[in-house]
Formats: sequence, C-alpha cells, structure tokens
Amino acid sequence: MKRLRDLVITFLGLWLMASPRLLHFAGSHQDAVWNTWLIGAAIILVIAVSRYLVDVRSPWEDLTGAALGLWLMISPWVLGFSAQMTERSNSIIIGFFVAVFSLWAMVVDADLRKWMDDWMHQHHLLR
Repeated sequence: MKRLRDLVITFLGLWLMASPRLLHFAGSHQDAVWNTWLIGAAIILVIAVSRYLVDVRSPWEDLTGAALGLWLMISPWVLGFSAQMTERSNSIIIGFFVAVFSLWAMVVDADLRKWMDDWMHQHHLLR
C-alpha cells in the first residue's frame, strides 16, 4: 500500500512540475510557476529520499508531505495569484490530494503509529 501511495504522490509531484507548461499558466505571475515547480520537486525529493535512502521509517516523510500540501492550498493567497483561476485551482486540488495521501499514510501505517507511540512515551508526552 505504501508503494502505491508513494507512486501516486510522485505522480502528483511530476504533475506539479509539468502543469505550468501544460495548463499555460499566465506569464505575469511567475510566483505561481516557481511555487509549482519548487513544491513539485520537493515532493519528488521527499519521496525519493524516504524510499531509497532512509532505512528507518519515521513520520518525517508524511508530515513533510502534509505541510507541502497545506502550503499548496494556501499559497495562491500568500503569493498573490489567487485571481488566476487555473493556477489557483491546480494548487488547491493537488495540494489537497498530497495532504490527504500523506495524512492517510500516517493513520493506516501500524509501524508508524507504534514508532510515534514509542517516541511520545520516551519524551514523556504520554503516560
């Protein structure tokens, strides 16, 4: 299941990198183009690092994915391209799916839940 989720999120990251050209983002809002490219690259990098370079499963991948998805959802207003419907819609929709898949992975991954419980006990957050 994790492999499928990683594949879907990787596809979403690739879509983000290609979407400015495919959807013909307005040339006057380079912030939307750069934001989309950088977040797409960051998503692909997070998946690649967590999949191939990190041996121990931890929540950093999923938390980072959720944060990147949340940023995509609010970035049209923060960066000032909310008036451009195509850019705004792409950012919100893809951000929503990235965040949902990342958070879903945290909920269903039993090993991750065990790791988080152990970590919380070690740091005296749970008694």
